Amino acid sequence: MADPETQPLQSDAFAPWPWQSDTYDQLMQRRQEGRFPHASMLLGPAGVGKRQLSVALASLLLCEGPVNRGEGTTACGECKQCRLLAGEGHPDARRLMPTDQSRFIRIHQVRALGSFVMESPQVARRKVAIIERSDQLNLNAANALLKTLEEPPADTFLLVLQREGQPVLPTIRSRCQILRVAAPGTAEARQWLAQRRSEDTAALDQALRWAGGAPLEALRLLEADRPGQRAQCLKALQQALKSEITMSEAVKPFLAMPLTEVLDLLQGWALDLARAGADPDAIGDNEAAPMLRFLAGRRHPSELTAIHESIMEVRRGLDYNVNPELEVIGILERWRQLMRRPGVANPA
Repeated sequence: MADPETQPLQSDAFAPWPWQSDTYDQLMQRRQEGRFPHASMLLGPAGVGKRQLSVALASLLLCEGPVNRGEGTTACGECKQCRLLAGEGHPDARRLMPTDQSRFIRIHQVRALGSFVMESPQVARRKVAIIERSDQLNLNAANALLKTLEEPPADTFLLVLQREGQPVLPTIRSRCQILRVAAPGTAEARQWLAQRRSEDTAALDQALRWAGGAPLEALRLLEADRPGQRAQCLKALQQALKSEITMSEAVKPFLAMPLTEVLDLLQGWALDLARAGADPDAIGDNEAAPMLRFLAGRRHPSELTAIHESIMEVRRGLDYNVNPELEVIGILERWRQLMRRPGVANPA
């Protein structure tokens, strides 16, 4: 019976995303040669499919007879191990992730994983565990995971998912073999997205730019109507800069999105603002470009990084209970401070 602190892995997604075929094929070859790493860190930005790749690899490790279906070798989907995965969950595979009551993976969950690792497999020849994500381990849990990573049993394989740019203990990273999971090229990502959405090419490309080229993140943004919400946020910020609305009014469209996504949006604008200070044409967000060029022209480039630093400070405070409205208003006030120079007209 599965330990309540961990979740049995359940999935019928036995194949990776198309753009992951090279990485997957290399690891499939290593499995066949008995050289699959016992601790792997799948490192990449949000929305490139690290989770699906990890599940495909886990199913490959458990499957009794992987098959080649013409597009590469994957788990067969028919053996006892694959049926368990596709059913109620495999007893020799675990997922470790934050609970519904917490944003973090806690130490008691990692200890339960440690017990699972030391047990013999119940029905398969191997055991597999997926840790989502290592940057969501609290400090005690991260230190406890180190013991599991140091000497995993020969029949156990750990797949650690890590979002690029997020902090992780160097000692955890050093105990894993790093597998970089990159986004596909723009043309491939656009084609994949067009098969799932009816928006025109310009809208798909815009979503991909906002998602940093990550197809799954772009799809999520479109499904949640984030383009429309982002346009409302941009309009509200522009109106606040011109003192047409108060900050309490300007913050409303921002609060319609999760705080982490608001920070992503504001951080993207802040980075474009800093780039514009050096090169006015180096702005990725075309809709915000006129505002950002105007603001960049009013200040010394060294002053333009202050907004980005204030956003990073808020991110560091997400470990605690923060007030989203107050935090966002504080950042918007930093933007409005860029307007406080006498003798210069407001942006059009």
